[in-house]
Amino acid sequence: MIDLHGHLVYGVDDGPRDWREALELAQALKDAGVTTLACTSHIRPDRGWVNDRSVVVENLSRAHAVADQVGLEVVQGAEHYIDDRVFGDDSFVDRVVPYGESRWLLVECPYLGAPPDLLGLLHRIRRKGFKILLAHLERFPYACDDDDLVDRLIDAGHLVQVNLGSLAGAYNRQQQKAAERLLKRGRVAVLAGDCHRGSDVDECIVAGRKAALKLLTPAAFERLTVGSPRAILDDEPASKVFP
Repeated sequence: MIDLHGHLVYGVDDGPRDWREALELAQALKDAGVTTLACTSHIRPDRGWVNDRSVVVENLSRAHAVADQVGLEVVQGAEHYIDDRVFGDDSFVDRVVPYGESRWLLVECPYLGAPPDLLGLLHRIRRKGFKILLAHLERFPYACDDDDLVDRLIDAGHLVQVNLGSLAGAYNRQQQKAAERLLKRGRVAVLAGDCHRGSDVDECIVAGRKAALKLLTPAAFERLTVGSPRAILDDEPASKVFP
């Protein structure tokens, strides 16, 4: 599995608090079959988490110090929250952290309600040459419950990521049903772990894999957890990532 959503860097957000917890997470991910992890630490100024380009070298070095102990490959990334302090003006191009050497960004919608003109904002990001993977869309009812909006997002070239843990009911029943619906409608491009602690891995990735395979063929599951993530890291266009 290539996991495009993970919080391995310790001491920078709501992920591991220290090196020991990070090592436990790295080992659990490796044991669960993850070969490559994107370290998507939060960029959320409202929470004091500013893991932008200014600290990406330090953060990735910290991740390598842990991941190398267990033979887990790590690549750079970040979870970019939709906030005026992140995307309020075009200077965001100097702060964002794409996946690896690509131009793909993991973008997280707001929790407290739909942002004004979501499609317009994402289009402005795209106009600067970036491509967008929307983090755990099943968590945002204003988006995932609106089939027309989801279809318009995908038609515009943005892709949807769903957490495996949501399919396993790790969060709540509403998110589980939303994740299942997105998957059944064929709207999901990537399944990911979004693990913050070693204890998350069984509940999210291991149980999530079992839940997903009740809805998907093994080949389809492989595409959403290996093929599509690899295409994103290779900087392929959305049309080659998501059929």
